[in-house]
Amino acid sequence: MKAAVYNVKKQKAEIVEMPVPQFGDDEILLKPMSVGVCGSETLIYRMTGPGSFGHEPAGYVEKAGRNVKNVKEGDRVFIHHRVPCFVCHYCVRGHYSMCAKYLELGFDPSAYAEYTRVKARNVQLDTILLPDHVSFDEGCLIEILSCIWRCLKRAHVHIGDTVFILGAGFVGLAALQIAKIMGARKVFISDFVDFKLRKALELGADVAINPKRENALEKLLDQNGGRKADIVMTIAGSIKAVQEGAKLIDRGGTLAHFGPTEQDASFQWAPNDFFYPEISYIPTYSSSPLDTREVSHYLFNGALKVVPLISHHFKLDQIVEALGLKEKADDSLKIIVHPHQE
Repeated sequence: MKAAVYNVKKQKAEIVEMPVPQFGDDEILLKPMSVGVCGSETLIYRMTGPGSFGHEPAGYVEKAGRNVKNVKEGDRVFIHHRVPCFVCHYCVRGHYSMCAKYLELGFDPSAYAEYTRVKARNVQLDTILLPDHVSFDEGCLIEILSCIWRCLKRAHVHIGDTVFILGAGFVGLAALQIAKIMGARKVFISDFVDFKLRKALELGADVAINPKRENALEKLLDQNGGRKADIVMTIAGSIKAVQEGAKLIDRGGTLAHFGPTEQDASFQWAPNDFFYPEISYIPTYSSSPLDTREVSHYLFNGALKVVPLISHHFKLDQIVEALGLKEKADDSLKIIVHPHQE
């Protein structure tokens, strides 16, 4: 079979031929049909080898081990690539992505493959059956949607809040919908790319701002009754975005940081600027099986619309082109790779 793996020595993805993986009695063989491309897969310092990318799949259960009870051959499923143990110190405190077990990758060799072995804990704890009306393209997005969901959940969006989102790519456009679902009264969003801002307005953003033409803080104060935002979510992968976001938070508000910045990037901040106005800084790395189930409810009932956010489709042997387009970012929203053509 064909599989896309990351070659650490060459620092790039490549297509290789390998045998179809063998699987155990508590495991399944997945036939990925749609696999979302993640921005983290363009960060060289995050790539550690064959299993370190290709982690947003939806597809068919090709074969199931004899002990597997929750799914069967032919089922249409989403599967999360990482799951916690639920019983360690970090899990008990709700920090599931800090669990040592969470670092164990659930796909062998990768979801960017014609077939992939899914490990037992992933099968048992975070495999979700897709309803007939939900496509594989939609289903594969549960992974990234659950991360966005957890970020805003940790930021404690209250009914009536004003939310400001920096970055109107796929994550930002999904985040504005989730913020509305959680009860936000107004959602502001900013980006340097106009077509993304137009899409944001179509999807329910109250105010869309291009910082090249408008001052974000002035526009926020003017359109929000003189107040800053209760929640500021920074998505653009730069330290400058985090710094700019900190200027937009109202008293008692939260800076919700989603997604990595440049490696080793840092910024200076005055603790008193956070202390006296009681501003919280909450970074969010990933998600848990609790979050995948919560967000999939809204995806399945149509409250969360993702089809308009899918901009490009690639075949498996076009993985290098797909990653290149993702790294460029300006000309795309969500990119999906298809190991098989349905």
